Formats: sequence, structure tokens, C-alpha cells
Amino acid sequence: MNDKRVVFDFNISFTNGGGIQGQDFRLDIAGDTITDQQLADYIVNDMQLLMVGKIDILNKYYINEKHKRQPVNILPNDKYIDLSHTIFDGLVTYKGLPSPIVCDYLSREQSRANYEPGTEFQIGKIEMVTNTGTYIDCPFHRFEHGKDLSEIELERFAGLEAITINAENITRIDESFFTGLEIRNKAVLVHTGWAKHWNTPQYFDGHPYLTANAAGHLKDCGVKLVGIDSHNIDDTAGKSRPVHTTLLGAEILIVEHLCNLDKLPASGYQFNAVPPKFKGAGTFPVRAYASFDTSN
Repeated sequence: MNDKRVVFDFNISFTNGGGIQGQDFRLDIAGDTITDQQLADYIVNDMQLLMVGKIDILNKYYINEKHKRQPVNILPNDKYIDLSHTIFDGLVTYKGLPSPIVCDYLSREQSRANYEPGTEFQIGKIEMVTNTGTYIDCPFHRFEHGKDLSEIELERFAGLEAITINAENITRIDESFFTGLEIRNKAVLVHTGWAKHWNTPQYFDGHPYLTANAAGHLKDCGVKLVGIDSHNIDDTAGKSRPVHTTLLGAEILIVEHLCNLDKLPASGYQFNAVPPKFKGAGTFPVRAYASFDTSN
């Protein structure tokens, strides 16, 4: 079967005046379709245009034709990969902790009394513990005098050079998974495959975890953050939490309950997991994601 291409016209206006047009423009695409916004972004980036205003994509259709060059990575999931679970009303993240309550504080119907006809708003109300969904731990979570979310520098949460460790179908993940790798000053994300059990009873029992020796090795190597797509980075069978103790004691951040780690390469991307700037909180949900440089 021939490769897929998109054929389209475009009009581009510039904010400082003038414009350019293109007719019967053909572009190799990796999938079966592409949005107008993706095409607009591609034209701007590939032609290195500046001061771009409105872009109209016209007369778009698809053909099967052999690609003339390697496909260009321009789809959103080539630049960003979402690594977070969705939080919803009633979600059980950790057995024994209350589920979040997500509801209206001001409903759209109620708001109509405050605004002119056709104008309405919703103001939401959320009640939850901070260990909900995909969340990040900082030292205050484990240590009374450790840094809380408001005291951790922003660069510790975002733009971290990252590496993916493949530990799929492994329960006890020891230091051997991290030896011989360049991990200093990086975010280390451990892919166990356990995220497939998310929001099921199986998620809480027999989950993969890091050993105390693995945590010690990561500390000695000076990593910046450790993430895992499992119920807990520690073995919860007992009452000790040596991985939390070791990593957070060294101000190495922890992200638990990740997902989609199977979509990540071994390296060559950045990890981002930024929480709100709360004082007096050591844990909070994040929108964790991987980002890629698609400029080349």
C-alpha cells in the first residue's frame, strides 16, 4: 500500500502586512489524517516564518502516494506524551485514602441569574487528599523539616533530561537495573507496565517496587527525580518505606502512578511534572508529560 499524503492550499497573513499563498501543496504524513492546525504549524516551522497572523487551510484532501522524503514528526504526540492518569470524582488512588469529590460550587444554571442571557459560567469545587492521581512527592512528605512544594525550585520539576528504565513484569527492581547507565542529574522513569491495572483492584496488590539498595544507588549517582508507573515506589507489604526515606532525604523528587511509559524511548526527551506552589504540602497531583525537540 502506498504511503499517505495530504494535498491542500493555504493562505497566510502577516501581522505586519502582506501574505503568501500556496496551491496544491503536498505533504507526507505518518498517519491517515492531519488537522488544519497541525498543517499550519508545519508550514510556519518548516518555512521559518515570523510575524504570522491568520492561516487558512483550504481544499484539503488525502491521496495514497509514495513519500518523497522521511515523514516529518509534527503530530502532537511526537512532541508531547502525556504520562498522567485522569482524576475523576470517586477515583481510588490508594486504598484507605478518601476519593476525590469533584462537583459544582456554582453551576451553569445557577450562574445565569448573575449574567445577561447567553452568558454562563461554571465554578468547580474539588475536595481531595494530596495523594490523588499521578502525584509528586517532595521532602516534606516524609520529613517534617523537609522542603515543601513551595520551596522546591521550579527547574526541579520541569525540563529534566530523562531516561527510561525497562523493568516490565519485574516486581522487585534492584540496583542492577540502573548500573552502567548515565543517570546523574537526570529524571529516571521506571517502566513496569503496572499502569495497565489502574483503577482495578489488582492495582493495589503485588505491585512492582524499588529496593532499598536501588534507592541508595540512585542517591549515590545524583539523580534528580525518580518516577514509576506503579502503586508505590516502595514495597508496601511492611511498614518501612526505605525508598521514600533515601530519595526524599537527598531531595530527590518522586513521581508515582505514571502511565504511558511504554511510549517513551530509552532517552532523548525531557520530563515535566509541575505541581501548584502550595505551602505546607509535600505531595500533589501533577500533569506529568514527556517533551521532545522536534526542530531537527
